[in-house]
Amino acid sequence: MLVRAIVGPTGIGKSAVAAELASATGAPVLVADRIQCYTDLPVSSARAESEDGVHRIWLGDRTVRDGDYPPDDAAETLLARLRALVEQHRLVVLEGGSISIMLRFAEQIDELPFPVSVQVLRIGDRQAYAAGLRARARSMLFRDQFGRSLLTEFVAAWTTPGRRLFTASISGLDCILEWCAKHSVPPEDVAGMDIPAKLLDELASMIGERYAEHGFVQDRVFAEVFG
Repeated sequence: MLVRAIVGPTGIGKSAVAAELASATGAPVLVADRIQCYTDLPVSSARAESEDGVHRIWLGDRTVRDGDYPPDDAAETLLARLRALVEQHRLVVLEGGSISIMLRFAEQIDELPFPVSVQVLRIGDRQAYAAGLRARARSMLFRDQFGRSLLTEFVAAWTTPGRRLFTASISGLDCILEWCAKHSVPPEDVAGMDIPAKLLDELASMIGERYAEHGFVQDRVFAEVFG
């Protein structure tokens, strides 16, 4: 039994690498990401991008109404699920992007009752990486085949009673709130607006740059911890 951890910053291609390995071996993929646990945030968390037929397992099925998922609880669930999965599979793929969870995982990696190998995906060209995230952010502002977009998810989360602070803490959604404040747009109305292309590009750039800032931190932390 072996756990193969694919670790790296947002938008670097972890899901594709994990999916390729899982498809070749039949291994399940355990996703170590707190926000991807929210079933009503598939676009915001990139959970929708993982709909590729691979057997993915999340740390839980939550909704915005449940509020924040404490990092300690998520890390504890991660270890419990790993222990259960390694008893059933010769190989388990761990897809890790959450700093809070992976730091706790790294602290215990040498004490685990099963071997773990780690592959860290690094950012190469920083400008190309940021440009890719801006393009990705722009595509997320348009509705997919299910009518989902970053904007519809933001409005649904923002209008959930008692969950505005949580909504404002989510990377990407925080930028929408800032953009609304800048342009005097009521946050609850933004999904129904016909936003001019120039302003849409501005919003996409804000979100992409925020993703990139977080990605650069992830890249440095994961390299230091697992490198």
